[in-house]
Amino acid sequence: MFASKLLADNIPSLKPGDSCGRALAWMEELRVNALPVLNGKEYIGLVYKSEIGKTELAKSSISDSGARLHKIFVRDNQHVYDLTRLASLHKLDLIPVLGNHDEYIGLVTVNDLVSYFAESKSVYMPGGIIMLEMPYNDYSMSHIAQIIESDGAHILSAGISAASDPSRIELTLKIDKQDLSRILAAFYRLNYNVTASFHQSEHSEDLQNRYDALMNYLNM
Repeated sequence: MFASKLLADNIPSLKPGDSCGRALAWMEELRVNALPVLNGKEYIGLVYKSEIGKTELAKSSISDSGARLHKIFVRDNQHVYDLTRLASLHKLDLIPVLGNHDEYIGLVTVNDLVSYFAESKSVYMPGGIIMLEMPYNDYSMSHIAQIIESDGAHILSAGISAASDPSRIELTLKIDKQDLSRILAAFYRLNYNVTASFHQSEHSEDLQNRYDALMNYLNM
């Protein structure tokens, strides 16, 4: 999905001559922490709420206030992952989008990004979630998929994040099955580190304990 597909049409832009008071009022009404400033179609930058919030600046224009305009944006053909990275890096509620000729064409809000990921990552589809932690060198999605598919289930989505140890990763799997007991048992049997699971099995909470007890019994 590209930025151009998620453009919002309900967020106004500011002009350099607009007062800081007006800009601040709009930000509070829209519940955003910054707004784009345009000179016609030319994108000048984002003005942050924190930089124009002083009472003495209320009647000053944005251009005369001394507030810094941050030249943060993405191109219309950039992937939503780039928007997410910028929004997180700069702690923004919205990201301006420019065309190939540097013209401003709109913006994407963080709320729209969240909605997109919720839909694309199968959040609303029934199923369960398994979280694994492992050394990066041991990561093999094909092997993990084989374990899950051997129980007649399928991976709906997968997400990787860094663990506290830089040599390890955390893998979150959304699976199209609500009872993951057999899949969890397979992961435990193969010595995968299951850090959490969320599903509808009545006995899943003590599955690890039962498995450990059985292994201890067999090893006696």
